[in-house]
Amino acid sequence: MRPAGLWAHRRLFASIVRRELSNRYVGSLGGGLWALVQPLLLLAIYSFVFRVIFGVRFPELAQHSFVVFVASVLWPWMAFSEGLQRGTQAIAGNASLIKKVAFPHELLVYAAVGATFVLHLFGYVVVLSGLALTGEVLHLAALPLVIAAWCTLFALSCGLAFVTAPLQVFLKDVEHILTPTLMVLFYGTPILYPLSRVPESVSWVMQLNPLAHILDPMRQGLLQGSFDASGRLLAALVGALVLAWVCKRMFNRLSPHFEDFA
Repeated sequence: MRPAGLWAHRRLFASIVRRELSNRYVGSLGGGLWALVQPLLLLAIYSFVFRVIFGVRFPELAQHSFVVFVASVLWPWMAFSEGLQRGTQAIAGNASLIKKVAFPHELLVYAAVGATFVLHLFGYVVVLSGLALTGEVLHLAALPLVIAAWCTLFALSCGLAFVTAPLQVFLKDVEHILTPTLMVLFYGTPILYPLSRVPESVSWVMQLNPLAHILDPMRQGLLQGSFDASGRLLAALVGALVLAWVCKRMFNRLSPHFEDFA
């Protein structure tokens, strides 16, 4: 659907987003607060394991703590990961709506991924603001890098969801493959360690990971005020947009068959 088409369905889209947020958090213990608490718990666990038990020390941390080092990219990662998982279930989980109402099915993917990103972006801002108040040095000049990274992750998450959502409808078991795949990808992405610590013998693998070219430049900008890797981020943004466009075209070709299989 073109931007004009999305604008024409803006009220329906807003309604789907509200329903997505309501179904996930209204009436649940803690409501939307869980979107903030869960990453905080993970951050505390990672900090305890790596700093206290393993005694990990990275020279790249400089004046920064391990907490802000991980926090600077943990929330964006969780937005991408959870957004892709939610987007994968967007069509299969709304089978009754698809069979009753005629509307562009891609709205469901955008709503599922978009709602997830909004929640984690809110948590990201809250946590980084709190860390800054405790004395952590963050370079606000890197804000354009941060925005570009979040936009790239959103485009990448939507693009992949345009592939996995139809597969989930037709094959049913994609979600079971996606969860362990994302777990492997998490540890294969420089989130808990700096990219410079990756051995040269396997550095080529890291070069194939698009998330490394998104999260690492954002972290460098926020913590070091460095824009040296901004070229990699720009290339990742262009690649993510192209991927999203191609995958959306495939999604739209399969869309007429969702009602029969969902």
